[in-house]
Amino acid sequence: MGVEENIQQQRELYGEPLGDLVRRATAPLGLTQATTAKVLGLSPAMLSHLMTGQRVKIANPIALGRLHALVELGAAAGGLTRSQIDERLDEIRELSSEMTTGARTVTVDGGAAVRGVLRAVASGRELQQAVEALREVAPGLAEVLEVYGSGTDDEIRAHFASIRHLL
Repeated sequence: MGVEENIQQQRELYGEPLGDLVRRATAPLGLTQATTAKVLGLSPAMLSHLMTGQRVKIANPIALGRLHALVELGAAAGGLTRSQIDERLDEIRELSSEMTTGARTVTVDGGAAVRGVLRAVASGRELQQAVEALREVAPGLAEVLEVYGSGTDDEIRAHFASIRHLL
């Protein structure tokens, strides 16, 4: 598969080529590609391959969750001080996909890791088709796919809070 096909697949998976997505997120933060790779937990070479379309997708759901958090930070950067940005970058670097609740460990980190897993295996369009297909036969599962696949972090937190007692 060639670079153009890979970039088209990235558009389907992420809504835009990963190079554009990463640059849009990191430019307002003043991050280099090497620093961005460290924050995401990827090698600089892997990030370069993703950004140039030599690779299609981020296979590590935690790295993808960190990218989603980085995109959100980049969008909010204008209203933050440099120290606030640096503090948030440290938090993103430390994001993991586990949070302990009682005797069980569940996946949630503002929804970014869950969303990352879903987006790693299906495009936004595919997720919406799955939601529609499941709505009649498994409405709870349809809701989970919809909220965690395309909901905001606030919607994900609210949903998680509403089902936390079941875990």
